[in-house]
Amino acid sequence: MNALKLAGAIVVAGWLGLVGPVTARAAEGTPLTEREKAAHVLNRLGYGPRPGEVDQVEKFGVENWIRRQLSPEKIPDTSVMAMVDELTYIQKTPKELADAYRAEIRARQQNQRAKAAEGKAAEAAKMNTDADSAMADTMMSAEKTDDKKPGAQKRRKAAAEEAATASSAKPAGAVPSGPSEEELVVAQALGELHHAKLTRAVFSDRQLEQVLVDFWFNHFNVDARKQQVRAMVVSYEQDVIRPNVWGNFRDLLSATAKSPAMLVYLDNWRSSVAYEPSEAEVRIARRIQQNAAGMSEEEAAALPKPTRGLNENYGRELMELHTLGATAGYTQKDVQEVARAFTGWTLNPRTGEFQFRTPWHDQGEKVVLGKRLPANGGQKDGEQVLDLLATHPATARRIAYKLCQRFVADTPPEDLVKRVAGAFSKSGGNLRATYEALFLDDAFFAPQFFGAKTKSPFEFAVSALRASDAEFIEVKGIPARVPLRALEAGALLGRGQERMSRAPRKTVTMHVVEMGQANYGWGPPTGYPEDSSTWVNSGALVSRLNYALALTGGQVADARVHARVLLEGKDADMAGEAVDAMARNLFARPLSSQTRSVVLAQSGGGSSDAMPESAVPLANLPKVLALMLGAPEFQRR
Repeated sequence: MNALKLAGAIVVAGWLGLVGPVTARAAEGTPLTEREKAAHVLNRLGYGPRPGEVDQVEKFGVENWIRRQLSPEKIPDTSVMAMVDELTYIQKTPKELADAYRAEIRARQQNQRAKAAEGKAAEAAKMNTDADSAMADTMMSAEKTDDKKPGAQKRRKAAAEEAATASSAKPAGAVPSGPSEEELVVAQALGELHHAKLTRAVFSDRQLEQVLVDFWFNHFNVDARKQQVRAMVVSYEQDVIRPNVWGNFRDLLSATAKSPAMLVYLDNWRSSVAYEPSEAEVRIARRIQQNAAGMSEEEAAALPKPTRGLNENYGRELMELHTLGATAGYTQKDVQEVARAFTGWTLNPRTGEFQFRTPWHDQGEKVVLGKRLPANGGQKDGEQVLDLLATHPATARRIAYKLCQRFVADTPPEDLVKRVAGAFSKSGGNLRATYEALFLDDAFFAPQFFGAKTKSPFEFAVSALRASDAEFIEVKGIPARVPLRALEAGALLGRGQERMSRAPRKTVTMHVVEMGQANYGWGPPTGYPEDSSTWVNSGALVSRLNYALALTGGQVADARVHARVLLEGKDADMAGEAVDAMARNLFARPLSSQTRSVVLAQSGGGSSDAMPESAVPLANLPKVLALMLGAPEFQRR
């Protein structure tokens, strides 16, 4: 069954009504049962339940499970850590990846020069060929006469063989047929980073931690497609975001402010007071530009003399997106003053690490949100701004709103936002205390929020893997000229679409990109929208169903599902029993009658309208699972 036909059946069941209420019970306000609460936390604080996990959490106690997730250091996760440790390129240091990025740029430049030289050689050869062809006609009659001379045919055969050998020989400086190893180090690291993200999301028992890493990366978004951010994003997620999701917001804010990825992405690395740089500073600036673009020293020396000046990008996004929010009442003058406070926050040209450069800093007095920063404050100016913004009431509300929007509803209740903001402020920005205030609040379990959000493509892909007890397998059938992880990185960065389309079977990462979510490659600093309506459209439905059909049909290159575990020992020969058993594992509530009838109509074999449901045989178990994963109920979380 193709995805378009399946989409037609599912749309009838209400897929495009995902942004509306789930059931009449939710509208009536009937409190959630303990089983429903268990499913709710597994879908909101994690990436969905594994087979039997809803029952396990109900038995363990929902609050106990939440508190356990709030202390991930107490949850053993050695098997997942071992899987991630097997990945080699994300183990490289930031300097190694930065060096690899520069080597990649140099290799590409060499290839371009080689192509240009080859083009000139081809043009010269064409000119010679055109000149030679003018003689051809006059030589024809001579050749005909020469044919009669002894040994003529033997001489021509030898000449033809020599010409064929010469034309097939690889000329010096010819462009290689595929990318070199040095050109693929950074790409493979990015591909491995996404595979590690998938691995943790699917298999880790520290589910909340994985969701929070995704949330905060999105909040402090950087785009790997911009310059050398591609080489920095591995460290950004692993060393900046991941270690700080359980600490204090001020520490997380500082870590992102000093991150090379953020400094480059929002251009603060080159923001300075306007002045005429010295020759030594010109050399340093050119060295930074050289490293950023992978230039040779000669090319860098030929660059125009750099000028220094203020860049407001980071100051603006720091206030609008990272902390206060656009409606907090600050002015353009405040943005300029914040940008002045962060002049000199840049990169060490040798190591690529954060460095404060005093000559680049605006040492004048500044006033931010009414607070005076005395002259000659140096790096302390930026630190004081971070202190001010991290503790501002508007920041508490913005962070609370975004958390509530991610974990509760697209438009969260204002009283809940106020309580979470209060916990944030009272704890001094302690993130663990803020999460606890949200997840243990009665409003978190309000029936109208059960299943009220639509899964993003990444959430859908991972939840399908978890629900079907999937495992990752060795990949076969992917073109070998480009390594798999580099191919996936190209997909994440919007490259190599044609090559990916030719792959006989796509990986999970490739399917996530096809469904519309290229992690690490989202351009705006806003990050992906938290509003569920972003993901609801008919095109998204078809790509999700393509993934469901490929996954259950064994056509996803790096994953295999185990549908039979969802049957709970029920008779797999009968469609009705199979559908109900699988529904119990996949959903806390029974399937709607509409969805159930669609699934049964598409999954029964040899049935007729006159045949009782209990007698309808099951035609294809993987197809039933695909239908269930495509159901409106499974798209919700």
